[in-house]
Amino acid sequence: MNNTISTSLKKRTFADMIISVLICAGALIAAAWQFVAYLSKRDPIYLSNAVYSLVIFGELGLISLILLEIRKTGKPFSKKITAKLRFMALILIAGGAMPRFSEVSTEPLTYSVSVYFDMLNILVIFAGVIIGIISEIFVYGLSLQEDNDLIA
Repeated sequence: MNNTISTSLKKRTFADMIISVLICAGALIAAAWQFVAYLSKRDPIYLSNAVYSLVIFGELGLISLILLEIRKTGKPFSKKITAKLRFMALILIAGGAMPRFSEVSTEPLTYSVSVYFDMLNILVIFAGVIIGIISEIFVYGLSLQEDNDLIA
């Protein structure tokens, strides 16, 4: 990879990395706020939201690490990036497999918890599958990059 492409890539990833770090911090704050709300109100929906916010935090944290790796090396294909993409896929699939909880009051002194799984969960699972497929494309890109480096 020539220096101008590497420098251009580093410049482009810097702003993306800063934005993803800021949103990642926001997701962590949201998770903490939802967990505190759960502790004070004991409504299970807050616990579900806290877990979903932690999933977002994990995804954005891994994206930030991927962008940092690209910025350091100047190469988008590496074993570390592929491993992070696979971990992102697993986090999304696990987050999508978690059902939502909500509290349903039946009588004044009793309550029950409703658990439901909807199309949004399936959409998140498929997004995880797509990221897993993209990680396999990165494995192929890594082998092409290694072949190209041997030639050059």
